[in-house]
Amino acid sequence: MLYAELIDMSLLNNVYLHYVNQTRIMLIILLIRTGVFIVGAKRTPFCSYGGPFREMPASHIFASAAKAAIMSANIDPNAIDNTVVGNVNFLSQCDGGKTARYCGLYSGVPIHKPALGVSKSCGTGLQAIITSALDILTGSAKLSLTGGTENMSSLPLLVRNIRFGTSLGASYKLEEYITEQYLDSNVGLTLQQMAEEVGKSCGVSRAEADEFALQSHLKWKAGYENKVFDDEVVSVKAITKKKEVLVAKDELPRTFITVEHLNSLPPVTGLSIVTEGNSSSPADGAAALLLANSEAVDQQNLQPLARVAGWACVGTDPRDATGAVPAVRKLLEVMEMTVDDVDLFEINETFATATLAAARALHIEDRVNKHGGALAVGHAPAATGARMAVHLAHLISQNKAKRSIAASSCGGGQGVAIMLEHI
Repeated sequence: MLYAELIDMSLLNNVYLHYVNQTRIMLIILLIRTGVFIVGAKRTPFCSYGGPFREMPASHIFASAAKAAIMSANIDPNAIDNTVVGNVNFLSQCDGGKTARYCGLYSGVPIHKPALGVSKSCGTGLQAIITSALDILTGSAKLSLTGGTENMSSLPLLVRNIRFGTSLGASYKLEEYITEQYLDSNVGLTLQQMAEEVGKSCGVSRAEADEFALQSHLKWKAGYENKVFDDEVVSVKAITKKKEVLVAKDELPRTFITVEHLNSLPPVTGLSIVTEGNSSSPADGAAALLLANSEAVDQQNLQPLARVAGWACVGTDPRDATGAVPAVRKLLEVMEMTVDDVDLFEINETFATATLAAARALHIEDRVNKHGGALAVGHAPAATGARMAVHLAHLISQNKAKRSIAASSCGGGQGVAIMLEHI
């Protein structure tokens, strides 16, 4: 008889549930006792693919936001204990995997303080914040610099099968991962095809996807005109074609876009719903946050913008583009709350079909992406999650929300969500 057959499986289940509940309780106690506070939060403008940030290393883009965040918090950078920065397309700079390290150094973090790079597809920026918060909860840091940075414009073209030699007269195909579609190695579909599947399975029509994209641009426009982004966006000096330019606002939002224009765009080849207009555009940009524990807040007389109240990460079917939904549900379960307890939601807008489907599944259509999202400002994979958190932190500090959640689906079948609260 196998050893496993001698075990009472119901007892094992009870032990497992007890362990899960105890872990959840311990995490909540740690969050309450230690506290994880956002004391600084800034982001750069998000720039168009091939725009003013194209010659700027991702670490320098991040430092522009980080220095402003550190200054706004009135903190000596020498007091920062570590750096945790997300960067997906690390080949965009010759520093490669050292990008996170140089993000810290260029931001003024002392050379003897460690750095960690994070990559979780579209959820990278949120995962960096979670990892930073864990460093604080476990006592590894009192002050942690975190966020995400991406320079899509400098991602190189890829050529395969020539490193170890090739035959005379062979043709070489340049792979362009920004403007072309490539099949996912696990599910055999492109991202656009997965977004199309979600739209069809969740009943999102072409007209609804276009309208959702339109509203993203219009909500950004209203926010910009009402100076909603003034406290979070920092102007950046960039060198383009040997000329210095000052980038002061997001470049990609199309403030005069119409639904008629969106309706006129052809769908992606072979599809019927997904178009260039209801898909996010690649962008260059960064967002930085400074996290602190309660001791640092008290000792340095810091003024928190918001508190990190909890988070959740899940795995889903790799072809499911709505991983944000189970992530939000798990987070609410852990916090013993419902969607009615949350004032605002930010869900990444890689594709209108996926975000609209997620909002409907959670019944939060009236509270999601109040000032637009990636469909308007563009999508910088490692920075988008951090951008959403920066935005929500400032809205909370301005008493425009008591509690909010930032969430993202992630390529490969994952979801991540973070809850922020008013102090």
